[in-house]
Amino acid sequence: MKRFCSGLLLLAAAAGGCGGGDETVVLTGPVFLTGDPELPEAAALSVDAGGRILAVHAEAPPAGADRVVVLPGVIALPGLHDAHLHLLGVGRRCETVDLLGVASPEEARERVAAFAAAHPEAAVIEGRGWDQNLFSDSRFPSWRDLDGAAERPVHLRRVDGHASWVNRALLDLAGLDAATPDPEGGRLLRDADGVPSGILVDNAADLLDAHLPQPTDADRERWLIQGMAACADAGLTAVSDMGLTAVDVAILLRLDAAGRLPLRVFGYLEGSEPGILDRLDTPPTGKRFVVQGVKHYADGALGSRGAALLADYADDPGNRGLLIHPSAELQALAAEVDARGGQLAVHAIGDRAVREVLDAFAALPEGATAARRHRVEHAQNIDPADIPRLKELGAVASMQPTHCTSDMGWVEDRLGPDRLVGAYAWRTLSDLGVPLAFGSDAPVESENPLPGIWAAISRRDTRGEPPRGWRPQECLGWDAALAAFTSGAAWAVGREDDLGRLAPGYRCDLSLLDRDPRRLAAAEDPDLTAIRAVGTVVDGTLREPEGR
Repeated sequence: MKRFCSGLLLLAAAAGGCGGGDETVVLTGPVFLTGDPELPEAAALSVDAGGRILAVHAEAPPAGADRVVVLPGVIALPGLHDAHLHLLGVGRRCETVDLLGVASPEEARERVAAFAAAHPEAAVIEGRGWDQNLFSDSRFPSWRDLDGAAERPVHLRRVDGHASWVNRALLDLAGLDAATPDPEGGRLLRDADGVPSGILVDNAADLLDAHLPQPTDADRERWLIQGMAACADAGLTAVSDMGLTAVDVAILLRLDAAGRLPLRVFGYLEGSEPGILDRLDTPPTGKRFVVQGVKHYADGALGSRGAALLADYADDPGNRGLLIHPSAELQALAAEVDARGGQLAVHAIGDRAVREVLDAFAALPEGATAARRHRVEHAQNIDPADIPRLKELGAVASMQPTHCTSDMGWVEDRLGPDRLVGAYAWRTLSDLGVPLAFGSDAPVESENPLPGIWAAISRRDTRGEPPRGWRPQECLGWDAALAAFTSGAAWAVGREDDLGRLAPGYRCDLSLLDRDPRRLAAAEDPDLTAIRAVGTVVDGTLREPEGR
């Protein structure tokens, strides 16, 4: 019985692989959780030379197989698919100031100063990850809080990517002052005298673009490669990447042709890029990369009070957030994507934004939303009257469970208790039959899918808090949570007939773990660090995490 080769093993043998000919390979070793209620667990899979499952075996490997390969790990899941993330951001993360978890503006300034000292070549110090909700007073910081950290311009994106914190040098370089008006769909926070404070929300951050370093094609390729490697190391076999440029598409197609994609990438184009929709007329498709649709934005984020609400923010009277596009414009954008045969993925966090998106979907030809499986991205706060509309229209709810556990400490302050009924309402949507596709929104959250599964089944953070879960009536069961990261994500990209389950005729995509994650469902202490991905299989090809 043969164990796995080091590095990459082509189970469906081909030139240069560890086997030969067109033999059938039997995979065994871990317990296979199939996602099939008729046979929920299996002991082995038979896989053909093309990486497609021929048979699922409940018992030990059948005698007479051409070859038996023992995979690493204890549990093999149907390939985990992150339904919403940003590969460039994941790959770029290690090259900027890491501000995740900083507890004060002072701590952020110290990290900026250390990075600036270590990178004297950087014309602009860039970073990401701050969240003012973690500060003792929960106030937005200002340019003054960065005073002395660096003489160069400093640009720090909020954890959700929907606000920028800059220093005085960058404000001056961009010429932003009391006379600068707020742009459509954006806001400059200001001091009492009207001078910008150093916080730019949503579209206001575009005022900085001309003064920030523009990444080269080589940068983008490096970040994409690093991002894909990080996701594969985390146990993902597929991702839906939100917001690709034309350059990104060309890079991914070239890497795919060279056999350098370690996972499947379903790409959603950045809808604001001029001319990008022409790509929908003949969508580029590779072996592991495909242009799936188009990403648009309806609003900002709750953390920066840019999410568009139907009523005022409970902790900021008079503010109802920001709509990125007026209603008629959003409907026109949706109509153009739909007419070109593309799938819409629209960022909508606040209840008003979700309603605007559903209105845009409803304005399309009858049945178009269900046929194309248009998606509402995030859907963190839905007015109860609009929840049934997702089912009626056939829209996909693409959601990120760890957003709930990251936000739960302050979201009631933003919305007030009366508006929580539609907040992160996974169970309500699932019971209604709305298709759920789960992801992480990395680098906003970790690309590791296990915290997402834990959040979905417990509505508790990685420390196990709160003990009973936040609004636990919206918890999902283990099977439903796993399905949203597998078959649900596959449904959202129209691949439910060959991805997301382990069954004859399906692609052999597996996520291999060193412990059984089902114990999370009953765990008081999640101990997520005790479960690791030890490999992935995509189309029969085994990949072990880099650096092992």
